[in-house]
Amino acid sequence: MQMKRSVLLGMLAVCLFTAGTVSAQNKTGFIAVDEVVQLMPEYKKSMGEMAQFDSALQINYAETVKELNRQDSMYKADSSKMSLAVRTANREKMKKLFADLQGYEQSYQQQMQQKQEELMAPVAQKAQALIQEVAKANGYTYVFRKEALLVSPEADDLAPLVKKKLGVTGATAPVKVPGKSN
Repeated sequence: MQMKRSVLLGMLAVCLFTAGTVSAQNKTGFIAVDEVVQLMPEYKKSMGEMAQFDSALQINYAETVKELNRQDSMYKADSSKMSLAVRTANREKMKKLFADLQGYEQSYQQQMQQKQEELMAPVAQKAQALIQEVAKANGYTYVFRKEALLVSPEADDLAPLVKKKLGVTGATAPVKVPGKSN
């Protein structure tokens, strides 16, 4: 019984020592996720698509303004020659165009936000996978979002490793942040 207890205590001590050693080997890092996203080729492509989408919306708006101005000019020039029914129909068309222009700003913002989410979601997912891959390959147990840290133990900045993985020049070894432990 005494021997079983000694063996059990010995095994418990080994487990506790091993657990302490494993936790001491945890590598902690951080990264600015937005910077990673902006380095990715897919980001540049998405921003180009956003610019084209914005341009198309702006052209649509300009055409609507042009059509409203054209109808207004025609109405002012010819309204005395028009029947009451035609004048009323033309006024209703112009009211609709004017309402379209008034709702354009809200619609524009919603469409741009929706398009940005549609284009950027795959880029963000790919950036997340890239960060996880780099962290795993370099033995990092924890990687925090740089923007979220106010105070933290010393950690490595994984940005240079991610840049290297992406083939971006200026990639170097992880940078230690003073006052933070590894």
